[in-house]
Amino acid sequence: MSVSDFMSSPVIVVNPNDNLAYVRNLMLKKGVSRLVVIEKNHPVGIITRRDIIRKLRSYDFQQRDFDSILVSEIMRSPVVTINENSSIIEAAKKMINENIRGIPVVNDKGELVGIITKTDITRYFAKNFESKYDVKSVCQTNNIPIVGRHHSVYRVIDILEKYNNDRVIVVDGGKPVGIITETDLSFVTLPKKVESFIKRIRKEYGEVSYERIYLIPVAEDIMTPDPITIKESEDASLAARMLIEYNIGGMPVVNNDDKLTGLITKVDFIKILAKGT
Repeated sequence: MSVSDFMSSPVIVVNPNDNLAYVRNLMLKKGVSRLVVIEKNHPVGIITRRDIIRKLRSYDFQQRDFDSILVSEIMRSPVVTINENSSIIEAAKKMINENIRGIPVVNDKGELVGIITKTDITRYFAKNFESKYDVKSVCQTNNIPIVGRHHSVYRVIDILEKYNNDRVIVVDGGKPVGIITETDLSFVTLPKKVESFIKRIRKEYGEVSYERIYLIPVAEDIMTPDPITIKESEDASLAARMLIEYNIGGMPVVNNDDKLTGLITKVDFIKILAKGT
């Protein structure tokens, strides 16, 4: 099957002169993790949540308002593209070789006609590879990105970078208790479960006042608790269907004792297809 059979279209796009505030709202509203940057309907760059996280770690960018940061300052360019008549296997190989998770699709004139993403390829796997692999043979079992409940948000970001992943599993007693994704980290504001500050009484010149001491969020504050999991013995195509059905990018893999043994993501299906098997 060709890329045009599974690509997403129309594509959500931005211009180089749009600002990060607009990008943020567009990503949140549309529920997407990447936007194609175009000029005259030709793709000139791409901007992802991971690009935003990396840029915002820079002191210079942290000091600026989102509406003063332009897409052209963050986007990756030149952009990798693929022709609409290319095969799904070619798309998978290009994603792995270029270490990217989505490729703008162009026609013979170089005009943007769609985008093929890890979600589209996972959908292809679910439809065509039933009963060919079990979860254990597909998932990541080494170097699983994990943190404890009380690791800081900075530790979470470091783990994402270290393992080049888009999610971190929060574990307690060897069992997955939560998951943190790039979505949770892209525009972190207040923790989900606890107050972001504590109140302290301050006495000065006989007067009593209260001041707020702001806390650094920890993994437990921003994680999604009780993540969806799958047993390592299940059919890998079931895992692919679950990722599509629940609109998630990955989930913890567990054994019969519900202990964490791996992580299966949409990228793992891309890797299988890239091998041409």
